Amino acid sequence: MKKVFVFGGLFALMCTMIACGDKTKSNPEADSLRTQLSAQMEEMDEMNLFLDAVNMSMDSVVNMEGNVLRTTGESPLSRKEQIQKNMEAYKLILQQQRERLDILEKKLKDNNAYAGKMQKTIAALKQQLEEKDQAIIKLSEELEQRNFQIEELKDNVDNLNVQVAELEEDSKAKQEEIDEKVNQMNEAYVFIGDKNALKKAGLIGGGSLLKKSKLNTSNIDKKLFKKVDIRNVKNFQIPDSKPEVLTQMPAGSYEITKTGNNSSELTITDPARFWGVSRFLIIRY
Repeated sequence: MKKVFVFGGLFALMCTMIACGDKTKSNPEADSLRTQLSAQMEEMDEMNLFLDAVNMSMDSVVNMEGNVLRTTGESPLSRKEQIQKNMEAYKLILQQQRERLDILEKKLKDNNAYAGKMQKTIAALKQQLEEKDQAIIKLSEELEQRNFQIEELKDNVDNLNVQVAELEEDSKAKQEEIDEKVNQMNEAYVFIGDKNALKKAGLIGGGSLLKKSKLNTSNIDKKLFKKVDIRNVKNFQIPDSKPEVLTQMPAGSYEITKTGNNSSELTITDPARFWGVSRFLIIRY
């Protein structure tokens, strides 16, 4: 900014009066003008220096304004806390600048000679400070609103997490129920025993020298059977070389192979047909 220089005419008038006077004699009027001019020149220089300082401070305001939103990952503070700290520093600079302008304005009121020359500059600087104050207020509101939105989003995420957890728990319970039903659908019961064991279990009745024992399935107790999973079990070891399958398993769905003098193995070759008639397998040896 160009400095304001005045009193050129006054200085010229003083020089004329001094030149017209006797150089060897004292000129009180010239001396008074010289003193007045010197004092006002010093005051003008002081005010120009002060105005320069104000302008330099305005440069620092502009620089600080560009750093308000600048944050660093090295700081232990959160991004919001860093921005708030920057805004506090920025507000302090604006306040200091406002105080400088107040001082300069007071000086101008005390000296009307400069008021007309510099008042517009001061008014423009004050307007800039007012605009920056409003910008800070708006930025603060946006920061708080953004924080509110973040908290709202967190609440929504928490609610969604709860709903997902509930759905997962419900899905897990339903899956367990389905698994249990599937397991039940694939359950089968096997009893392998001799004639005495079968009678004791109530699985055969009657029988004599002339009459063959008959299978009795009217009152089956599952506790006496071995439970198997038909998806996994395909073979049964029998301690006899000539066992008899008492339940009506379809022919061709299994085969019995002799494995020793007194042992054999029943192998299921078609599980769907084998277990399609009954889920109870009773073998007598």
